[in-house]
Amino acid sequence: MSDNLTRSDSNPTQSSDHSPAGNDVTEVVHDRFDASDDSVVVAVVETVATVVDRDPLEMPPLFESVDTEALETLVRSPPRDRDSRLEVTFSYLDCPVTVSARGDVVVEVPGR
Repeated sequence: MSDNLTRSDSNPTQSSDHSPAGNDVTEVVHDRFDASDDSVVVAVVETVATVVDRDPLEMPPLFESVDTEALETLVRSPPRDRDSRLEVTFSYLDCPVTVSARGDVVVEVPGR
């Protein structure tokens, strides 16, 4: 894991949430990063690596799943208002990933 990532705990946290589609319970892993300093790409790759139990260096590049430059730009853009809750959701290694401008990375655990 990157030493630059800031976390509320030393490791990403795992919990069960209700799926937006219905009452199904989905396991998710939450992680945090400092949107002003840390690489969003590194935060996403490392969090997904935790979920799928793989070495981040052996995973396919994130840019094959999402426009990483656009992702970095969106997350680092100043909010238009204080209540702005910008989130971007995409799939990486069969995991739904949501990144917010607040510094959250949420990865759903696939197939459990």
